[in-house]
Amino acid sequence: MRVGTGNIKCTPIYSRIVSLFAEQNELQFAVPGGFIGVGTTMDPTLTRADRLFSQVLGEVGSLPDVFIELEVNFFLLIRLLGVRTSGTERASRVSKLAKAEILMVNIGSMSTGSRVVAVKNDLAKLQLTSSGCTSKGKKLALSRRIEKHWHLIGWGMIQAGTTLDVPPCPL
Repeated sequence: MRVGTGNIKCTPIYSRIVSLFAEQNELQFAVPGGFIGVGTTMDPTLTRADRLFSQVLGEVGSLPDVFIELEVNFFLLIRLLGVRTSGTERASRVSKLAKAEILMVNIGSMSTGSRVVAVKNDLAKLQLTSSGCTSKGKKLALSRRIEKHWHLIGWGMIQAGTTLDVPPCPL
């Protein structure tokens, strides 16, 4: 969230887990894979309308850093995918990243906009429009807006970045 000075502030939500469910079955513990309903002591108004979609849940102190800027080692596709071509016409080539260009970045289930701050060879510095909880070494997808639609243009791996300070747990 941006505050009056233009700086981004991270406000984590702390809660206790009171139940775990998979369909109609109550669980004692959760393992990766499948959908799991997590019952918490959180106010339900925070979760309405999928407001917490793509947010990260984890034990206090175990979550990765919260980034507002990423340094990415990227690889662009040769040709655009999903763009209509007529007859024998070949799909257009993916152009290089340009400074100040707007891209869509997907990291896991999180999707956010970003602005290209700098590009040098296969390294790019991206300023995220909303903060993202991730870690170095994670892969991400890069998409560009072409003809009113987002199209995959490449992928990358997080090398470094600027992180936010997360306030300690008040409990």
